[in-house]
Amino acid sequence: MTPEDSMQIHALLADYGHVVDDHDWDRAHEVFAPDFVFDRSASGRPDLHGIDDIVANFKGRNMYAHLTVNTTRTGIDADTVRGHSKFIGFPNEGPPVTGDYHDEIVRTPAGWRLRHRRAEIRARKFFD
Repeated sequence: MTPEDSMQIHALLADYGHVVDDHDWDRAHEVFAPDFVFDRSASGRPDLHGIDDIVANFKGRNMYAHLTVNTTRTGIDADTVRGHSKFIGFPNEGPPVTGDYHDEIVRTPAGWRLRHRRAEIRARKFFD
């Protein structure tokens, strides 16, 4: 992965938050691959498939902002990267939430795009 690829992937993950939090659906094609899947199985909700499904399900959601941080990336091949990020979400009502994104990011003719994202909300953990 080149430094340029790394910067583009970093920008892609930031753009996800801007597009989704602002409901800037005209830019969704800049973030999601045509065969995008949002895996929500960890929360017991059905997966979302493609931009139209994302838009239909995210309309009226109560999250006004979220941050994607602490991202690590692993190259699978020249056109596929796995990413792991922490997220912090700020709902309109209730306390902030945090969790993990597990991503598959692919190079397309239009640039790097999210092809698969699994989201897991984190619960409090107590260690010895």
